[in-house]
Amino acid sequence: MNTRRDQLDPDRLFEATNAVMAALDEWATEHKGSTIYPLDMMGTPEQPRPLCDFTLFEVQQASEFLVRMGMIQPPHAKQPD
Repeated sequence: MNTRRDQLDPDRLFEATNAVMAALDEWATEHKGSTIYPLDMMGTPEQPRPLCDFTLFEVQQASEFLVRMGMIQPPHAKQPD
């Protein structure tokens, strides 16, 4: 069961989702089109600036939302050949 502590405010989820999308675009630009799961960027020296204002939990929630929407692949999903 989800409690209020386990959920982001819808406005914050929207902000985090936009930041994740911007971070993915930045990553792809800097890494010649390669993709990465957003949580795998967190805490690395190459963490995109858009993610710096969000917690790991917020990025996780935004990433899971984007997976549910079909906009990104789940972590470790096999990429089509």
